[in-house]
Amino acid sequence: MMVRGQFSPIILIGMSRYSLLDEVDNKQIENDVLQERNTKMNFNTQSSSVEDSVLPKTPAVTHLLEKVDRVVKSINKYLINGDEAWTHLVEPGQSTMFHTHQDPGPPGLSFVYWVNFPENSGTFVGILQVDKYRHFHDVIPKAGDLIIFPTYLPHMTGRNLSNETRISISGNYYPPLDKLDVIQKEPGSLFNHVGIINGR
Repeated sequence: MMVRGQFSPIILIGMSRYSLLDEVDNKQIENDVLQERNTKMNFNTQSSSVEDSVLPKTPAVTHLLEKVDRVVKSINKYLINGDEAWTHLVEPGQSTMFHTHQDPGPPGLSFVYWVNFPENSGTFVGILQVDKYRHFHDVIPKAGDLIIFPTYLPHMTGRNLSNETRISISGNYYPPLDKLDVIQKEPGSLFNHVGIINGR
């Protein structure tokens, strides 16, 4: 006797990873962002953004952000950059506290680009909890790696046990409110990243 039924996944959430190292001038990006390392975005030591510096608008950085935009738009062409990108500097002995990038409204996509990744400088950890089960998803990046993940995904980085500053660049993309119906009809691979919650 054949048993018939339909399987429906409860959770679908993911991240993607790309290498941009051969497409950008990574050494120039590093030089540019270190020039602005003391121009901080937040001086509150209790904030997860205390390690964040203003990202300079140099040709090398602008070219990188154009590459990031191309990747994000390949996931969903309607997403827009919700705020300025920033530089994230983690000094030896430091780590990045648990946080998300989610603003009020529908979930979008966050990105992190690693300008460098010294050996033993701490992994990127995405954290997902379902009931009593907590899943830690470790990413060990390389210089030039770009990862894209849901804005609502809690994440942190491990302690930088190297003798060098770990440098990354982050930012967020969101679906425009006036395009939500269109995105539902033309999601691309957006829902492979942010998941689908029935009724929302």
